[in-house]
Amino acid sequence: MLIVRSESMDVYRNLAVEEHLMEASGDQGPVLFLWRSDSAVVVGKNQNPWRECRLDRMRGEGVLLARRISGGGAVYHDAGNLNYCVVVDRADYREEQVYGMVIDALAPFGIRARRAGRSNLAVDGFKFSGNAFCYRGNRAMHHGTLLLEADLDRLGRYLGPMVAGIETHAIASVPAQVANLGLAGPAVAGALEQAFVAAWGGSPPERRNTGDFVLQEALGALAERHRSEAWLYGATPRFSVQWNGMEAEVSRGRIARIRGAGMEGWEGRSFAELAFSLFC
Repeated sequence: MLIVRSESMDVYRNLAVEEHLMEASGDQGPVLFLWRSDSAVVVGKNQNPWRECRLDRMRGEGVLLARRISGGGAVYHDAGNLNYCVVVDRADYREEQVYGMVIDALAPFGIRARRAGRSNLAVDGFKFSGNAFCYRGNRAMHHGTLLLEADLDRLGRYLGPMVAGIETHAIASVPAQVANLGLAGPAVAGALEQAFVAAWGGSPPERRNTGDFVLQEALGALAERHRSEAWLYGATPRFSVQWNGMEAEVSRGRIARIRGAGMEGWEGRSFAELAFSLFC
């Protein structure tokens, strides 16, 4: 059993830690990873960022775009949002066990959390946690967010489509009313650790932080991949877009075909470059 806490506010590095723990922690048994990040919007593996977030506002206001390795919808992260990640053997994974861990951790604070929809947790009808899942080999990852003291005005400002007229089979986010729990991050992190140990039992957990040398050695290439345009934009499922007389088809983040006045020379180039020039 392993518990890891991050000392970094770098969203790309923390997402890389999640991926590394999933791939390289098989001999550790169940793993709990807790982290926060500076302001960012994190989209699911199979989402279209142009449809999910207002990248023009984000770029102008220093908010990062990130893409995780799991599915699900787009979420806003900042220092008031605590993220948890549980990695276990696939044969032993039960999603209700992870949800139960979170519900049990919040109960001492007077929070009566409930499942809402397929992958959310809510209190009094307001969502405070979105969850997503990933399976690789014999390992399963279940991770989620906890809105504690997040800036909800910024959340509403950045989540939503930047580019209209997109046609795609990419997964769309499902809007929901959200609320903060109004709890302090360190206290909730401690409660999650206790609930994790209670849920999975076994020997006392090994504890690490992301400054650990072993993690440092493994993270460099993964973190660079997570911050690369090839992952952020190139992993977007194929889509088409029509806007103001322009028609384009985009594959792997690049313009495969384009029509429209003044659009000569754009074929083969990055759609991100075109979108920022048109919409910013």
